[in-house]
Amino acid sequence: MKILIGTPIHQKKDYAIERWLENVSKLEYPADLLMVDNSPGIEYMERAKGYCKRIGLKKYLIKHIEHSQGMSNDEIEERIEMSQLLIAKEILANNYDAWLSWECDQIIPLDALDRLVKLQE
Repeated sequence: MKILIGTPIHQKKDYAIERWLENVSKLEYPADLLMVDNSPGIEYMERAKGYCKRIGLKKYLIKHIEHSQGMSNDEIEERIEMSQLLIAKEILANNYDAWLSWECDQIIPLDALDRLVKLQE
């Protein structure tokens, strides 16, 4: 199965992102990684790229969605929806079989994708 790990990222979750990226890099089942940064400005996207480089993670893509500071709750929800829409477009454009929507502050077992694929089969 061709799997995309797709997740929105934001500077508020920086406390966990490096550890999360290490977890992604060690997964036993191969998958592509797309992160959609929805932090204000591109500074956090650049920081996430630095984490990937430090970890040695090479097979990833980071896209950025621009927005303004001081957003209302409705605007925050819209930002997340825009991130998910961008991920969905990537899935459709590249014929992925599955999308693992994995929060960037959750650590999963290294064989989790293997087990999910076996369940699908």
